[in-house]
Amino acid sequence: MPLIPIKIPPGFFRNGTQYQAKNRWYKGNLVRFSEGRLRPIGGWQRLAPTQIKKKQGIKSLTITTAGTGYSGSGTLSATGGGGSGFTGTYTESGGAITTALITTGGSGYTSAPTITLSGSTSGTAAVITPEVFTDEVDPIRGLHSWRLSTGARYLAVGSTQSLRIWDGSQSSGVNAPIYDITPSSVPAGAINFNSQDDFLIPGLGFGALEYGGDDGVTNFDDSTGSTSGGDVYGTPRYPSVDPDVRDPDAFRDNYSVTWSLDSFGDDLLALHSGEGTIWYWKASTASFNNTTQTATAPIALQDVTSSTSDCPSHSNTAVLVTPERHIMVLGPEGAHTKIQWASQESLTDWNPTLTNTAGDITIETKGRIIGGFKTRYGVLIFTTSDTWRTKFLGPPYVYGVERLTEGAGPVGMKCIAGSADFVAWMSRGRFWSYTGGYIQELECSVADYVFSDINLDVEGLIAAGHNGDFGEIVWFYPKEGDSYNTRYVTYSYREKHWTTGELERSQWEPSDALGFPVAAGVDGYLYRHEMDPDTQSTPVPRESTVTAPTDVNGLSGMESRVIARGVSTDLHPNVADETHLCFAETGAIEIGSGDQMMSVNQIISDTDTGDNGLRMQCVIADTPDETGVTQGPFTLENDGYTDCRFTGRQTFLKVESPFDQEWRFGEVRFSAATSGRR
Repeated sequence: MPLIPIKIPPGFFRNGTQYQAKNRWYKGNLVRFSEGRLRPIGGWQRLAPTQIKKKQGIKSLTITTAGTGYSGSGTLSATGGGGSGFTGTYTESGGAITTALITTGGSGYTSAPTITLSGSTSGTAAVITPEVFTDEVDPIRGLHSWRLSTGARYLAVGSTQSLRIWDGSQSSGVNAPIYDITPSSVPAGAINFNSQDDFLIPGLGFGALEYGGDDGVTNFDDSTGSTSGGDVYGTPRYPSVDPDVRDPDAFRDNYSVTWSLDSFGDDLLALHSGEGTIWYWKASTASFNNTTQTATAPIALQDVTSSTSDCPSHSNTAVLVTPERHIMVLGPEGAHTKIQWASQESLTDWNPTLTNTAGDITIETKGRIIGGFKTRYGVLIFTTSDTWRTKFLGPPYVYGVERLTEGAGPVGMKCIAGSADFVAWMSRGRFWSYTGGYIQELECSVADYVFSDINLDVEGLIAAGHNGDFGEIVWFYPKEGDSYNTRYVTYSYREKHWTTGELERSQWEPSDALGFPVAAGVDGYLYRHEMDPDTQSTPVPRESTVTAPTDVNGLSGMESRVIARGVSTDLHPNVADETHLCFAETGAIEIGSGDQMMSVNQIISDTDTGDNGLRMQCVIADTPDETGVTQGPFTLENDGYTDCRFTGRQTFLKVESPFDQEWRFGEVRFSAATSGRR
């Protein structure tokens, strides 16, 4: 019988039905195309044993009973509940308590404490009921790695309620703990870190919008609002279903808090978008406590500068260090269309003079600044409606700006990634790139699949990362209804194709400083990615006791996923029956115009695997709408000849592997013959 070559180009096509993806790869998981061949993505291993969790402070206060007979405002304290550190204030009007505010949320509360008011009453005592953060994962919202002049490797980890440092130089002695450096207090008017919530509303903070919730609209916590307009007091949330379009107050500009992190020499600058202060951490004077897993906390940058400095002290959007060594603040002190920078090489000199290079610019945009990204062509400034580029001019103007495009604003600060030469980001329904000359839309063969089922209700939740070893940009995003990232889409700018899959990661840090990429799991752990035998001095074997996960949640939380070069069926007899989460599936494979039947009796494969390395499943159908009959899976033999027997007008191929098997898959040929048209 003649051999029919099945030539399938790299990349997925998901802008149509599976039949429309004729002779293309259609979908898969945990696979990539490199040098034209299909292969699995690398494995991963937990970077540290520390799970980042909430501080269990007091989240909100509710005035259950306003009381009578109070005179003057006062303070709040808490007793019981197992925690400590809470402070608050209250105000009264006509003897009744009107507001109860958190000053410091405290930490360690395992149950709701009793709130005590400082003042006395001549009437009925007020009752203030607290809600505490439970013992839950604290979402990681920012990663930044850098090498010190001493050669030490640091990784800054920013979560909703904390800032931490991983010191790679100590990994051999203390199993690489992640040290907590969260500031214990924040400037007046800012929300303390222990009280930060996962989702906020820009510029309004706690108790945003009107008291109560949208009437009849289901909030993320499954409660429903009782009055029109706004969110539940003290707990801004977004609805798990689309808001009622007839309710104008339901269109809320919500965002997930994020960290902007950058190194200034050996030191770290950090800014939490929900708190707004620029924090400065000096590496040379930091001390580490391995017993408590804490280290020296950073200080507010305005405390480093003089009292007469114009250093932006509050409500800042983001911070970065330009290639010319200026500290640049985006959206300083709530000015959402302004950028401001200190004098070159200076932490403290923010007042523009004739003898320094400090300055600021207000850009003419209809949106608001959400973030920036450094390139060798200048700093890209992203707003909700357009993209700008700074140009270093030198004194006296120092920087100028030019608008690059309108209508291509990103969906959040963290959806921008790339190298110094290539930057890409996601907008609402499109992908865009910048390579130095101009911004252009990326032609995307999976856009319909991605944007037809994505949660874009919350700005900043989508996270992008650069994988320079393979020339890839990956976006982790939540599908509709999810509050954390459950899927990914990857663009290979080196080979110009797309892939999709499912993996629960909230952030990605490239390999530039550490030597390997690090991703943050939605489970609060950090994972070193792209682990394979080639990265080890001794090949890493698959553990004999490992059990394959049955779903993506179990897969994403695996402490160690080893991509081994071969699996022994004697040591691992379970591999034949595993659920395979690493696979790739094609669209329709047909002969000619698809009007003839083909009868296949042998698969001629081109693979590079060990024993039992790959299997192929074939679904046979005569029409696109037919359910089809599954044949196989057939174990692809090492000699390249795999016997099979099926007949049909079209077939859909699925290549699958054990979840930790190293392999390559090239061109396939069928030993087949035509067998009529019916």
